[in-house]
Amino acid sequence: MPNLTQYAKLSNDMLLDGIYENIITASEIAPLLQFMEFSGNSLKYNRENTLPTSSTHTVGDDWTDSEPTFTAKSTSLVTVGTQSPLDRSVLQTRSNIQNQEAVLIATMSRSLGRKIEDLIITGEPEAVSTEFEGLDSLCRSETRMMAMDDGVVDGAGAAETELTQDRLDAMIDMVENGLPDALIMNKTMRRKLTQICRASSSSGILVPSMDDYGRQVFRYNTIPIVINNYITNAETYNDSSTWPSSTATTIFAVKFGEEKQGYTIIHNGPVLQPDIQTLGIKEKKNENLYRLVVYIAAVAFSAKMIAALGGIDSSA
Repeated sequence: MPNLTQYAKLSNDMLLDGIYENIITASEIAPLLQFMEFSGNSLKYNRENTLPTSSTHTVGDDWTDSEPTFTAKSTSLVTVGTQSPLDRSVLQTRSNIQNQEAVLIATMSRSLGRKIEDLIITGEPEAVSTEFEGLDSLCRSETRMMAMDDGVVDGAGAAETELTQDRLDAMIDMVENGLPDALIMNKTMRRKLTQICRASSSSGILVPSMDDYGRQVFRYNTIPIVINNYITNAETYNDSSTWPSSTATTIFAVKFGEEKQGYTIIHNGPVLQPDIQTLGIKEKKNENLYRLVVYIAAVAFSAKMIAALGGIDSSA
């Protein structure tokens, strides 16, 4: 709960340029995300399963009917939000330099953005029903995770194994219709990949340009490397019996957006500008209560637009 000392810190110094909601600039994955708004609380779609069969013929042949098949899929929205109080005396007496309400809303927005970024990787509705499905869970449920130990696309494997370029390249090739939009990993894996490329005199990792927010873009064979701090170095893949003392981590290859049939954030109502609710004065406190809410989920329209390399030994 906020105290007077924390409020005083915000009141002492003038912010010459105001308060910035820096969710996007603080996140490497946020600028790549693609969003799709729709009405209702669940999205139903058909995923192509098999194509009709084509064959060669001569004049007078009998033709056999062949039809495509589809798999019906659906994804339900979840509620992601944050709630915080603001002391009314502080709001009245310590808003001479900067608006304490604006400070609170800005920090709540950053918290909400970071929770969404966390769920994009770790969301596990099978374990926590209020979460939407993140990339880790989705790659396993859609059988799109290659095991580092044997290269089989059947999950994370049975033992943590050191990263190799050959295995990483094989996982990248699982993504169809060109290269993925990004390789998503943690800083440990970026250092490891840099070490591998340096040792083999490879030019796999480059720093060719700056992104729209003035940051250096690291690339592996032209694919941008995106750092996500929620990818753990102690992954259990929702199965602690298989990974009792894990040092495993994962690298993801992803295409984003409905147009590419890739990983897409779906939402009802604004998502980049959350629903800001002023709940009024708390009954037993001299505090205003605020809530920020988004109604959101994630879907991969085609499973072939996502892939993962699991069971990489982060300590090797």
